[in-house]
Amino acid sequence: MNASRGGGKPIPADEPASAASALDDVRLGGRCFAEDDFDGARTHWEVAFRELRGAGELRRAARVAADLAALHAAVWGNRAMARGWIDRGRRLVSQVGPCVEEGYLALAIMGCDEPDVIALEQEAELALSLAVEFSDPVLEARALSESGFALVAQGQLARGFARLDEALAAATSGEIDDLAQVGKCYCAMLAACDRCGELGRAQEWTAEVARFVASHGVRPRILHTHCRSVYGSLLSATGRWPEAEQAMLDALSPQASQAMNHRVENSAHLAELRLRQGRVAEAEELLRPYEDCVDCCAPLARLHLAQGRANLAAAVIERGLSELVGDQVRSVPLLALFVEVNLARDDLDAAAETVSRLLALADEADWPLLLTEAALAAAKVAAKKGDTERALEFLNKAQQGTPRGDRPHTVGQVHLERAKVFSGAADIVRAVTEGRAALAIFERLGAARDADETAALLRDLGERGRPRRPDAAESGLSTREREVLGLLREGLTNAEIGARLYISPKTAEHHVSAVLSKLGVRSRAEAALVAGRLRAQS
Repeated sequence: MNASRGGGKPIPADEPASAASALDDVRLGGRCFAEDDFDGARTHWEVAFRELRGAGELRRAARVAADLAALHAAVWGNRAMARGWIDRGRRLVSQVGPCVEEGYLALAIMGCDEPDVIALEQEAELALSLAVEFSDPVLEARALSESGFALVAQGQLARGFARLDEALAAATSGEIDDLAQVGKCYCAMLAACDRCGELGRAQEWTAEVARFVASHGVRPRILHTHCRSVYGSLLSATGRWPEAEQAMLDALSPQASQAMNHRVENSAHLAELRLRQGRVAEAEELLRPYEDCVDCCAPLARLHLAQGRANLAAAVIERGLSELVGDQVRSVPLLALFVEVNLARDDLDAAAETVSRLLALADEADWPLLLTEAALAAAKVAAKKGDTERALEFLNKAQQGTPRGDRPHTVGQVHLERAKVFSGAADIVRAVTEGRAALAIFERLGAARDADETAALLRDLGERGRPRRPDAAESGLSTREREVLGLLREGLTNAEIGARLYISPKTAEHHVSAVLSKLGVRSRAEAALVAGRLRAQS
């Protein structure tokens, strides 16, 4: 019986394994991986592993086992299979003695797929010591990048990014001839930048890595997809929502890589944006396939809270926090959200306890945004207790740590919370001033839910609602939403819009809701009138 090579010639079961043909399979597997043919990569690498082991090339076989582990973990989310391949490789190197392959096995599962960053740092330090001992510059760069990522995740940004910068400097300067390992160093940098909002650093290294990859005449789809996903997330954080939305949709398109880790990550990013836009049903649809994934815990909890299911939100947050070990950067948003959840449940003691935990983390880390998150959460608790002075003190700290151009949505939240505090203290003039500032930011961004909440507060303060300019609002519509607006002008129902655009009636309903929200109108008839005026003006 013959074993398939995934496109190569059959291998007779009784033919002696050939190390040379095995190395061909290693290369072909790498080519398949770059082209997003993951089944082909698996087939070639499994054949290579068997041939190399049969030829007594145990160290090379162990290296292939590390590749197979990374494939299963990143592409299919199969951590049990990944651990099986790591153990398989370790059994082989145990017959050889100390060798550099131990380091590659230690780093087989990439840091962005590892919820325990304490263990990741330990494995990376082991790999770094082996790289130095055996003079392996490739492993050294990988170990620096993964340890740097682990440090960043623990809130030690200066030390972590120093290692990541060093790793990519080595990776893109010709010291490393393994494109796959360069890609993994770059992915570690992208993941670290994404989680900390480092847009400038991500752009600089993206340009450099793109130059390096182009010089090799390849463009791995998985690398491009990760880049688009991270770019979308960072643009979203900095308030460039239309660009962010397009980048995220690109990373979820049929032309993008189908690797599970990037699809989960990008779906979580886009769901966060949809929730801020007030498109709750679309966020729910994005998260539904991945509710078991830790990357989706924050947007999923926010979704439950938006739907009035605070207990479900609390359960999701608690699960996420239990899975993350040492990862302060991902734990902080969950903890800040936990404060909101407990306030919604009128559990002031639990909210205050969580704030204490956040403030303690802020003291330990060198991450300014952590202090902002902690201060904003602390202000909400102080306001709930009626401590106006303390609440305003924390809000001032939050605003100082958030330059306006970096995190406009957070700045808007600070203004809104300040408006609430002044309102509670019966300082109407200041409450209105802060509320109007918040509303201006939220309307510019297209943050529909926050804008609605702010507008309601202003109405309670006696301010008349100010209608949005239809022309300005219309400019914020996506291409699809403009199409829907045109069909609303024709008086079509959701089912008819769906049929015209080849989408489901439910999806059409989502688009109609988004159009009404962005235009600031209450009915389809009002939207049709706006569409008519816009057409007459054009």
